[in-house]
Amino acid sequence: MKLIIVESPTKAKTIGKFLGRDFKVESSFGHIRDLPAYELGVDVENNFEPHYVIPKKAKPAVKNLKEIAVKSSAVILATDEDREGEAIAWHITKALDIDKLKIKNPKLKTVERIVFHEITKRAIDEALKTPREINAHMVEAQQARRVLDRLVGYKLSPFLWKKVMRGLSAGRVQSVALRLIVEREVEIKAFKPIVFWTVEASFEPGFKAGLMSVNQKTPAEPGFTDKEEIDSITEDLKKAVFRVLSVEKKSRKRKPLPPFTTSTLQQDAYRRLGYSAKRTMLSAQRLYETGFITYMRTDSVNIAEDALNKAEEFIKSEYGQEFSAKKRFQTKSRLAQEAHEAIRPTNPELLPSDAEKSIKDKSQFKLYDLIWRRFAASQMADAVFDDTVIKIKAENKNSYELKSSGSVIIFEGFLKVYSSKTEDVILPDLKESAELILLGAESVERQTRGPARYSDATLVKELESLGIGRPSTYAPIISTIEDRGYVVRDERKSFQPTEVGSKVNEILVKNFSEIVDVGFTRKMEEELDEIAEGKKGTNEVLSEFYAPFIKNLDEKYESVAKEDLSEPTDRACPECSKPLVIRQGRFGRFIACSGFPECKFTEALPPPKIDMKCPFCKEGDVVVRQTRRKRTFYGCSKWPECNFATWSKPTGKLCIECGSPLVESPRGERCSNKTCVFRAKKSASKKSIDPEKKEE
Repeated sequence: MKLIIVESPTKAKTIGKFLGRDFKVESSFGHIRDLPAYELGVDVENNFEPHYVIPKKAKPAVKNLKEIAVKSSAVILATDEDREGEAIAWHITKALDIDKLKIKNPKLKTVERIVFHEITKRAIDEALKTPREINAHMVEAQQARRVLDRLVGYKLSPFLWKKVMRGLSAGRVQSVALRLIVEREVEIKAFKPIVFWTVEASFEPGFKAGLMSVNQKTPAEPGFTDKEEIDSITEDLKKAVFRVLSVEKKSRKRKPLPPFTTSTLQQDAYRRLGYSAKRTMLSAQRLYETGFITYMRTDSVNIAEDALNKAEEFIKSEYGQEFSAKKRFQTKSRLAQEAHEAIRPTNPELLPSDAEKSIKDKSQFKLYDLIWRRFAASQMADAVFDDTVIKIKAENKNSYELKSSGSVIIFEGFLKVYSSKTEDVILPDLKESAELILLGAESVERQTRGPARYSDATLVKELESLGIGRPSTYAPIISTIEDRGYVVRDERKSFQPTEVGSKVNEILVKNFSEIVDVGFTRKMEEELDEIAEGKKGTNEVLSEFYAPFIKNLDEKYESVAKEDLSEPTDRACPECSKPLVIRQGRFGRFIACSGFPECKFTEALPPPKIDMKCPFCKEGDVVVRQTRRKRTFYGCSKWPECNFATWSKPTGKLCIECGSPLVESPRGERCSNKTCVFRAKKSASKKSIDPEKKEE
């Protein structure tokens, strides 16, 4: 009997279905060895030698594997194909103490390593025919990352405890992500919107055009900023004569995107499904382990030839010859993290409608549907559009030029399976010099938009573009800064730094600039890649980092003063009469006695108000609250007597149609009532009333 060891019970169960009685597939239940939880676990003086231990929760798995291995003729390590999987395989050999097992069991002749990109019978059979040894360079790269992260975390965290408050921690890559979020928040607060106006003219037989220039002069960005000027232009246009200046028509092709990498999967799952990076990876992991998709941690867009051929045959039979366009994509990443393929369905012919019977979990099914569509689209023909641009000239007191653009899909191509939200804008068939009948002209007020907060999608994209982290680390980076309370999600699920997160970032930027420097962190990632390629040694990389890091840390212990994050209040402690202060804790701000630790009185800080009465009960104030998962929402201060709550920030106005509160949205105000006809309007300000006036 041969023993195959994988990381998870689900993966073990799936592989077991493909193999006969000669094999027994068992799980290590994740990492089987790790650095100790409550000590550094790294011998800095001895070439940064890590001291691994078997965690208590892993000991039953180790015992089970030993008992089976001692009766086996071979041990086959089938952990994931990336660096982490390679390291787990290596740790398994150490935890099982293979040399001792061979003495106990002379029949145990071989310890082999196999890898596969998908869990299918064909892939497993092929892997078993081509075993290899554990890749020492990949193991060293993973070990170097683990040691590096441990050194930063274990050395920096006590500094933050001493200089700020207990319970804080700092991570190497996570701190860079936090810096990006904090600096974006600073940009948002510093942004001053500029009000400008445009003019829209409506013509028969029912199309619109926007003003482009006046007397052959185009206004500087962002547009017309003088209200009196734009009012004068609008009135002049109402009396002008309009003629078609030119009609330009051309065909445009839109190419499909490559199949998913880890990064693009997380980005698209957020945009289309609203999934966080963590939720996406958990669902993808399950789909991989149950054999529905290929390995989900990859930055490669390569597709196996067999999968290309199957997709081509399927698309031709399902949609027609004209929709098929076999494509090979080139991976831009230098190393592509040892993964050999993009994320795709293991069986392109398994339509989402058929897979739904087997994939019971809704999150997993929706993700499979997205992965299938993206892969199928990547092998389909370009979508073809007919674009039309009509330029219009108007003459009165001044000379004006207006423009109208339209686009119509004339061949769906890949959009047949991977549609976007674009809609056809059909323009009339007009001839040059034709006179147009004006139906109306109006000025439209707009504002310049500042930078947006990072979402899961934009943060992952930014980290990837900056070379920060790798496919396996994006989701853990985000989860870590959330779990530490350094960021929260606003009403749009975007990341907003907390006071603690901003303070930690401020201290790190001021005193440990290299740790939170994008260029330095990218360089460290490149050096870890070089270790994996065998071009650099672990000790060399760690030594170059650690010596200046620890020297600077020792100096900062002496030179940096302790931060006082408390704020005075006008209240006295009800227990000892000393002044009460607002303190910052790991989970947010709270009221405490300034006499601590002698007096331990504390109470919760009332949620912040937004200077608005509750639109439901008219008595309570609208306050900012957070869910258990740290997502921001707005509710009534008189809860639970009043159950008003909304994810979006209320404006203080009510919808004239249904009486529900109006809330802020990216396009202006909208009704909070999902069934209201005014909900989808770009701006409902003209269809709203003040709650105080409604009572009159």
